Amino acid sequence: MDEIAAFLRTYPPFDQLPPEAAMLAAEHIQIEYFPAHHDVLTFGGPPAEFLYIVRKGMVDFVREEEGEVLVFDSLGPGEAFGYPSLIRRRSPIVTVRTRTEVLAYLLPAEIFYHLQAEYPLFASYFAASALHRLTSAVRSRHQTAEPSLFQTRLQELISHPLIAIRPDATVREAAQLMRDHNVSCLLVNLPPYEIYDQNSGIITDRDLRNRVLAAGLPDSTPLRQVMTTPVVSLPATALAFEAMLLMLERHIHHLPVTRDGVVVGMVTHTDILRRQSNSPLFLPRQLQRAHSLEELRSYGDQVTAAVGALLDAGVRVSDIGRVVAVAHDALIQRILRDVETELGPPPAPYAWLVLGSEGRYEQTLRTDQDNALIYADEHPPDAPEYFRVLAETVVERLVACGFPRCRGNVMASNPQWRQPLSVWQATFAHWIDVPDEEALLRSGIFFDFRQIHGTLYAEGGLRPIITRARGNKIFLGRLARAALRNPAPLNLFRNVVLERRGDQKNLIDLKHRGTAMVVDLARIFALEAGCIDTSTVGRLRRSWPAASIGETEAESLVSAFELLSLLRLRHQRAQIERGEEPTNLIVYTDLSPLEQRELKESLQAIARVQRGIATVYQTGRIAG
Repeated sequence: MDEIAAFLRTYPPFDQLPPEAAMLAAEHIQIEYFPAHHDVLTFGGPPAEFLYIVRKGMVDFVREEEGEVLVFDSLGPGEAFGYPSLIRRRSPIVTVRTRTEVLAYLLPAEIFYHLQAEYPLFASYFAASALHRLTSAVRSRHQTAEPSLFQTRLQELISHPLIAIRPDATVREAAQLMRDHNVSCLLVNLPPYEIYDQNSGIITDRDLRNRVLAAGLPDSTPLRQVMTTPVVSLPATALAFEAMLLMLERHIHHLPVTRDGVVVGMVTHTDILRRQSNSPLFLPRQLQRAHSLEELRSYGDQVTAAVGALLDAGVRVSDIGRVVAVAHDALIQRILRDVETELGPPPAPYAWLVLGSEGRYEQTLRTDQDNALIYADEHPPDAPEYFRVLAETVVERLVACGFPRCRGNVMASNPQWRQPLSVWQATFAHWIDVPDEEALLRSGIFFDFRQIHGTLYAEGGLRPIITRARGNKIFLGRLARAALRNPAPLNLFRNVVLERRGDQKNLIDLKHRGTAMVVDLARIFALEAGCIDTSTVGRLRRSWPAASIGETEAESLVSAFELLSLLRLRHQRAQIERGEEPTNLIVYTDLSPLEQRELKESLQAIARVQRGIATVYQTGRIAG
């Protein structure tokens, strides 16, 4: 009995039951053997009298149409069937046929109904669709986050009463008020001070140093001349983690907290740091303190440690990606500023772009460089040489900081990807108008760009060209065909197809046979909808009303992407901790039964959308 209970508690949803409930189930289990090719349940036949749990072997869900047997799912050890018939108390909606010899545990209907009635998690699991289980899996990981990150609301961090001052007050009066109340920031506003509008501002002790003392302004200067406005704020119900991300991205240290448009307090980065000792908010400070290339390299280790803390805290991978992007952006910006100082001011406006996964805010712990440089069409003769030296120096320093060169040479040090704006515009237009293999490959990398440095506005010059792809059915069709060359790794029985490489077996590549498939699909939907978002999750959620995907399918891809990314990130972190180079290959059999099921359902969700887009674009008819 204990052995049966232990087996049940290894698999969902029995793993959600208390020990006494699992033992109750085990006490009533009947053990049954079925030979291969035996119909356990029959479509249209008698209703199921048991919940069947596979102990050993495999079963297939089959339908027979016009004499052809169609297998649309397969289950292995720990997976259950028969519950749709039990719940509906009607005939089975599919035939369940053993593919091999099967040993099964049979839970009587009355015990199944009892567990349903007593334990909501048990009931909801069997009532849920695959999509619901995927989204619930993502949500459950988020709900187990540390209170310091995800259960703390900003209103809980407000420790001091709001201190405000009029905009016509002087900087001297502001400094005295900060000293008297021992605060580092004031709300600058007209009475009633707590009403927050577009004319509101803040003044910080840093503003007094940088904008007043360093600029040589008198202490009689009105605050309206030196305050920061408009002010970024968040509602009191926002999570501390949301505030942390906003502070990282905007490089700010103070955040007004509002309720119904009224400022109710001020939260500082120090308030958040007190709640999280390994917070990513420490990263900018570490970067500022770095005075050598070796210290910059150690910054990468600090980013890895911060990511590990977020991972342990149950943070969504999409949010971790934003933290990594902000941290890496700050490093690249620091290197670019250092090189500009060494070479002298740039001879013309330019833009430094990050591409691929970094452009999508989806860079993992250690990945290759993907970057490019654009400079103004009107430039002096020495500009190309200046930007050559700058690009090569920056790329070399990134290598020294632990970011390998791109194996495809997609870097600003390559003259092909260091060009004037007009050349880039012509290149982007050519990729869309003449979608050959090279164009499709390049567009998949470069269309995901983000500008992180420079005064040349690349977005305004390039994004309108990308949005022209919305009306180009030939380009979109070829892009769809290229994306579907990498199908979800499922066999005819809807089971995961595994690889063997040398002595290693049971492998699956979580990038190329996982997240990359979702990235490619999301890019197509974004182009269809004219969506300018670069992140995969953002593209899926903002594109579906205008693209060839529905909301349900979009959310299923979001959940699949999140779960696959989480498995990949955990795997890479473990490799780094063992001193190994991080890879995307995992051993499928090393995953827990729950992880295996979630991986399988994620791939099935991807396969459904791939089939849909193949139908929309008739990719089988597109010539090579």
